Amino acid sequence: MKVSSYGEVLWDDLPSGKVLGGAPLNVVARLASFGVDASIISRCGKDADGEELLRQIAAKNVSTNLIQIDDEQATSLVKVTLNHSGSATYDIVYPCAWDKIALNEAALARVADSDVLVYGSLVMRDAVSRATLNTLLPRAKFKIFDVNLRAPHYELNCLLEAMKQADLIKLNDEELYELAAAFGSPYHSMAQNIQFIADLTKTQHICITLGGHGALYYRAGEIHAHHGYCVKVVDTVGAGDSFLAGFIYKFLQGAEPKDILTFACALGSLVASKRGATAAVSMDEILTFINPKA
Repeated sequence: MKVSSYGEVLWDDLPSGKVLGGAPLNVVARLASFGVDASIISRCGKDADGEELLRQIAAKNVSTNLIQIDDEQATSLVKVTLNHSGSATYDIVYPCAWDKIALNEAALARVADSDVLVYGSLVMRDAVSRATLNTLLPRAKFKIFDVNLRAPHYELNCLLEAMKQADLIKLNDEELYELAAAFGSPYHSMAQNIQFIADLTKTQHICITLGGHGALYYRAGEIHAHHGYCVKVVDTVGAGDSFLAGFIYKFLQGAEPKDILTFACALGSLVASKRGATAAVSMDEILTFINPKA
């Protein structure tokens, strides 16, 4: 398996201290822990935060060859606030280094050679990184759009175009309802709104995460469901990213929808029960979590 992602690399400034973050990075870091050839196309500042960021990314076996160094913009630092239930809100400074990702031949070659390209909505907030992404997308074999709505850092017309280019769209339930309504859906049920988005974007694969209640996977007109796992939540930072990594891992193995969702939901739940987006989770831990008596 060879997976690349495009987008933000940053420090999440949590109450407990700074931890490595950024949804595109979290996804490939988790995949790398399963032995996947993982790389990220991004940009950090020429500063101490950038040096440490590169060191820690490399330590997670994610290639840093396509992380550019910016002489002007600083490495991204995001202030994260957690509520009583561990849910996070984010203060994302603009501009920062990953807003200025430049196009180069190495990135084009890596995307063309990858099984999957993962990209998110946050990196499209700046015209420079958005233009680079739009040039990379046609080179990708399979495109996964990981929607992460962080107001005010998105525009509806850019989101719709990115959704139309995707082979698989991943959203949470709140994002589904928000975008469906914004794009003119007359429907109130989740199933109808998923179908509305599928018809609007001509997308055959849509994944909806439901927090502790599991996830739905729409594939070519049929909706598959997993109802989730009960865990004591420490923080939700990166849980959805690990869910997506688990989804991609099983999807590329050609697993059945129910098995894809089971594995992805288990991985996301385990990450939510630990501190930080890239907390260690072994394959044995996941399998034991799914089948404790196996």
